[in-house]
Amino acid sequence: MTSQSEIHSVIDSVVNEILAETQIESPPVNAFQIAHKLGWEIVLNSGQSERGRRKRIQGQTTIFLKPDERPERVQWALAHELGESLSDRWANWIDSPGFSAPSASREAIANLFANRLLLPECWFRSEVAQTGNDLFAMKSIFPTASYQLIGNRLLDLEEPLIVTVFDQGQMTSRLSNWPGSVPPLQPAEQRCWQNSHSHGERCQHRADQLETSCWPVHEPQWKREILLTSPLEFE
Repeated sequence: MTSQSEIHSVIDSVVNEILAETQIESPPVNAFQIAHKLGWEIVLNSGQSERGRRKRIQGQTTIFLKPDERPERVQWALAHELGESLSDRWANWIDSPGFSAPSASREAIANLFANRLLLPECWFRSEVAQTGNDLFAMKSIFPTASYQLIGNRLLDLEEPLIVTVFDQGQMTSRLSNWPGSVPPLQPAEQRCWQNSHSHGERCQHRADQLETSCWPVHEPQWKREILLTSPLEFE
């Protein structure tokens, strides 16, 4: 069975091809810029139910996007449609007998493409090393990606990490690249998150063999916090 790292490698190769063809040599990656350089038409349609859909009109690829108050969502939707449209570049690998990925549907691959187009491996890894997992710094480098996408993308790296998202005081997502099941929220994590939630400031703690960092992404009507947790020692 195809490993996740092999699938990532194929997608990264396609992403690198697209970046080269559209002459994007440094972040940020703007999906609208890519679509324009590929000669594709973009139409905003507030009446459609889905975030994005494709259609061939008189031989030209046209992508219909639903407007959203959060531009990162529209960027991701367009990046996903780009992945679907460019599936011929990766389908020969993914669908071949020697590179089969039965658990990875074309939709899932397009999702993966969108993630790795907005946060390309060729730049993402080095920027993480430079910023030290600082989500605020990473957001300034990759503004077309959401904070949550940046946080979850860190799980593709080798370092053991848990990414927890809180919305309006409730945990809404908890993902990990640790072996086995995701452990429950620990007291040290709870304290770090509560500090950031209450004061609206980044919080960092080292306690109970855990290093925790929490970033507040606060808006007038919505409070979100993203908590990164890594072990001080990991076996």
